[in-house]
Formats: sequence, structure tokens, C-alpha cells
Amino acid sequence: MRILHVTPYAPDAWAYGGIPRLAGTLARGLARRGHDVTVCTTDVADATSRLSPHEDSRDEARSADAGRAKASRFGAWPARRHADGVEFRVFPNLSNRLAYRHQLFWPIGLNGYLRIHARQFDIAHLHACRNRPGALAARHLRRAGVPYVLAPNGTAPRLERRRLAKHAYDAFVGHRVMRGAARVLAVSGAERGQLHDLGVAPDAIRVIPNPLDLDEFSTPIVRGTFRERHGLPDTRIVLFLGKLTPRKRVDALIRAFARLERTDARLVIAGNDMGSGHGLRALVRAHGLQHRTLFTGLLRGRDRLEALADAHVLVYPSQHEIFGLVPLEALLSHTPVVVADDCGCGEVIASTGGGLVTPLGDVAALTQAIERLLDAPSQWRLAAAAAAIRVRASYASDIVCSQIDEMYAEIAGPTR
Repeated sequence: MRILHVTPYAPDAWAYGGIPRLAGTLARGLARRGHDVTVCTTDVADATSRLSPHEDSRDEARSADAGRAKASRFGAWPARRHADGVEFRVFPNLSNRLAYRHQLFWPIGLNGYLRIHARQFDIAHLHACRNRPGALAARHLRRAGVPYVLAPNGTAPRLERRRLAKHAYDAFVGHRVMRGAARVLAVSGAERGQLHDLGVAPDAIRVIPNPLDLDEFSTPIVRGTFRERHGLPDTRIVLFLGKLTPRKRVDALIRAFARLERTDARLVIAGNDMGSGHGLRALVRAHGLQHRTLFTGLLRGRDRLEALADAHVLVYPSQHEIFGLVPLEALLSHTPVVVADDCGCGEVIASTGGGLVTPLGDVAALTQAIERLLDAPSQWRLAAAAAAIRVRASYASDIVCSQIDEMYAEIAGPTR
């Protein structure tokens, strides 16, 4: 099949969390299954930088000059063919600041590209809700008679910031995008409940989990690298890894860490500031934890895997976390986890093992769970290693992509 994926952020946009990486993993997995996969995305990278038009484009370096004239017609960079067979069309945003601070993605040239090329695809897959790339794609795909799947990945409910703006967007655009989807993808039972509450028809919802890129773990991580880099030789590391937003509930982790009755532990908070960083640092100072807390900022690629491998426990106390990619990556690194029970992340960890699930926002319970894992590190590392086997069996890219493939064929097969 000719498959189009549309995502506001490319796989290399680490600052935007898990959705960019999941979109890339799906695209690569589907290409390995023999499909012709194109990804339309934007050039956002983080708060201050954009992706380079020549990044990952070595395979087409010789044809770039020839393609530049054609690409400029749509305002896009030349198509980039990766070694794994996925073609990327990357469109520059009108404002990188608006994209990062307000999630206002305005890709120059995408509208023209889709107007001409949408009908060339058999099926499309739109990632996340309330973004202009997805809305543009939905409109042109409907006109071309091409079915599409919508994958909210936790973005369907109106959570956290700008709720009034989200309500207005849904009234004029968002509901139309969701109603027009041939299937709305839920990655856990918890997200299926969210979609049901939002009025999505039960027969339109398909539950398929997120895929994990196991290629990242093919080369073993050497333990101690992260510790040495940050001067943490003989401490027990309690790690949070993720975006710093209110929904991640890092505040609960800081309060729980302050209650620990041991002095050999260090709290490491790794992630880019999406608006909560100042308040979290103030909370650290209020509890007198400045000398026991390390803020690393955003960790990309191998750096984040080294942090996961060196941690004694990953704590992910997030609210409304419908899946939780980071805790599963921790288990693949043989690091036990503590997660909250309110949504899909607790559901996933309860089924795989390798950690503890605590009530959302219960600081005392969170402290006790961290203590349990720190008191028996060898035992819990073995438990995490056993859980990693189950994680691989359930969430490996090839397993999940086979389910996605079947769903595509069910939708597009008879009509295309």
C-alpha cells in the first residue's frame, strides 16, 4: 500500500515527547513490511532550533539539487529517502516559537502538497489532535476519497493548558477531523474509555498499543556512563525522564523524594522545560534538596538510554498517561519503575510487571514504593529484566505493525 503519515513533529524532535518517535517507529516498521511510506511533517526541533534540511539525507545527496526546484514549488525541502525506506517531506514552520510554546504548527507548503498528492495514497495515518498538519491532511484526504486513521495518543481530551482555545478548535475543526476518521486508534483500554466519553462510536475505535523501537537496544548500554558524566559515582539514582509539564506530576515526586529516610539517593530530573521548570526548581529549594537534585535538561538518543540504565528506579507519576513509553524503555534497560494508577500507564505496567503502581498524587505511597525498590536493587533489576521479555513480546515494532497493517487492509483494501 501507499501509506501517508502526517505528524506535527519529525522523529528527531526529541523535545516534543513520545509521539514523534512513535510515528517514526511505525513508519519504519511498515516500510519493512513492504509498503511505500511517506511522512509529512514539520521542521521543529526544540524551543530554539529547527531540524536541518540536510539531516539524514545522505542517501539523496546527489539528487538533492535536482529535487530542490520541484520541492520549492510547495515550500518543502527535497524528499529524503532513509536507508530504511521511508520518504520524508519536511515543511518549514512559519514560527518555531509559536510551535514550541503554543503548539501552533503552520507548515509552509503542506497545503499545496496535499492538494496535489493526497489522492496518490491508499490510506493515511494522522498523529495527535488539534494541529494544523492533521487538519489540512484530513480535509484533502476527504476530498480525495482516501480513508484515514486518527491516532490521538492521549491528546483527545482537553487537558492542561489553553482549554478554552481547545474547545473552540474542536467546535470548528477538531470534531470534523475525528468524525471523518475511518478508525480512531486507542493505545490502551484507558484511552478507549477517553474516546468513548468523547462520543466516538465504539465500532470506530481500535485498540492497538504503541510500538517500541527495539533496534535502539540492540547495542548494550555500558552502565556507569551517565554516572561518570554527571559525577554520581556511589549514589542511588531516582530518575524522572520526560517533558516538564504539570501533567507529569514531577511535583509529587519531589515531595516524595524529600520524605526518603536515606541520604545515599540523588534525584535526577531529565527533560525539557515546557512551562513547569521554574516551579519545580522552587519546590526543590523549598525542601532543601538543591544539593541532592540534578536537572539535566533534555536528553536525546543514547544519552537517555544511559540515564535509564544507570538509574536504580524510574519514577513516572504522570496523570492521564494513556500508555507511557518511557517506563517500558526503562524496563528494556532492566531498570524497575514506579508509575501512577490513574490511567493507561498503570494498566500497562500492571500487566508486564517490573515495578510498582501507586495511587495518583499519593506522596506517602510514592515514597514507600521508591524505598522498596531502593532497598532491594538486585531483586528489582531481575524483576525488570523478566518484565522486559514480556514487553518485547507485546510491544515490539514488528508485532504492533502487523496489527496496524491488518487494520489498514481492512479499511483500504476493498476501496483502493
